[in-house]
Amino acid sequence: MTASSDQSEQDKGRTTSSISKWSLPVRHPNLYLWLIFVSALDVILTRVVLFFGGKEINPVADYVLLNWGRLGMSLFKFLIIGFVIIVCEYIATRNAAVSKRLAIISIVISLVPVIWSCIIIIMLILNPPVEKDGMLDEGGYEVRLLLPVSPEPVNDWERERG
Repeated sequence: MTASSDQSEQDKGRTTSSISKWSLPVRHPNLYLWLIFVSALDVILTRVVLFFGGKEINPVADYVLLNWGRLGMSLFKFLIIGFVIIVCEYIATRNAAVSKRLAIISIVISLVPVIWSCIIIIMLILNPPVEKDGMLDEGGYEVRLLLPVSPEPVNDWERERG
């Protein structure tokens, strides 16, 4: 017998129980990829909204943001996503259908702040905040006087030629 045939017979003798559970593939890789993608969008869009003066409405995330900054907020978000994936994988050992539903529900829940941030950003684009240099009317609304753009100043020589 050659060394390679001895090795293949040894591999055939192995059972799946001898393989470490850590080396097995995940049960729902596409759903986890979507979950990570949507969570990354949430972090990016939240940072955009915060840049334009928005506020974090999740009290736990706001606490993390105040104490550990934006990097801490990003790490916190992905720790939560890692926890969800681990829970889904654990549940998949018992019931794969429930695990799949939990992954889908996690994606939908993560989509809510993404959609909300998109709405806020679209509102900022369509109606940008105005500096408070105008006058207020009776209702408290700001009134801005739009002045026409004045033409280029005409010097005396062009006026005489004109």
